[in-house]
Amino acid sequence: MNIVAFLGSGSAESLTRQGLQAVLDHARAQAIPVDVIDLRDQHRALQDMEHWEQPPVGSQTARLRARVARADAIVLATPVYHGSFSGLLKNALDQLTGDAFAQLPVGVLAAAGGPRSGSGSCDQLRSVIRAMGGWSTPTQVGLSSADIVDGRPTDALRKRAAAMVAELRDFAMWRSALDRAA
Repeated sequence: MNIVAFLGSGSAESLTRQGLQAVLDHARAQAIPVDVIDLRDQHRALQDMEHWEQPPVGSQTARLRARVARADAIVLATPVYHGSFSGLLKNALDQLTGDAFAQLPVGVLAAAGGPRSGSGSCDQLRSVIRAMGGWSTPTQVGLSSADIVDGRPTDALRKRAAAMVAELRDFAMWRSALDRAA
C-alpha cells in the first residue's frame, strides 16, 4: 500500500504540517509508505493549460499525475483560509484529471488556527473528492492549536489520525480484493 499526501500549506511551521505529521507517523508505524507532495515547494504556479490533456513528459503536471497514479490512498491536508481550503491545494488538484481519485480512499485534514473549526473545509474537500471519483473516509482530522501541545500532538489528535489511517488502509485493501475478484 502507498499513500500520497498533499500538504496544502505554504508555511514551514504550520499547524497543518504538524497535524499531517501525526498522520504520517501513524502510517509509517504501520509500515505504510507515504509520498508527501509538499505544495510549499512544488506546484505553486498554474501550469500551462494549453497542454492540460497531454502535459509534456517530465513537466511538473506529468510528474504530479504519475505520483497520484501510484497511490492506493490519498490524504489532502489544508489550512483553513476564509472558511475554505488553500489555493495551493486547489491549484494542485486542478492539475489532475477528473478521474484521478477513481475508487481511491481519500482522507481529509483541515487545520483551523482560530476559533472556527475545519469542518467546512473538510466538507468542501469531500465534494471535490466525489467529483474526482474518490471515496472520502468517514473520519476527518480537524485540528486547532489546542491539538498540539509543546510541539507534540495530543492523544486526541493521534487517535483521529490513527482512525483515518486505518480507514484508508481498510478501504484500500477492500478495493484490492474487489479488483482481484473481478
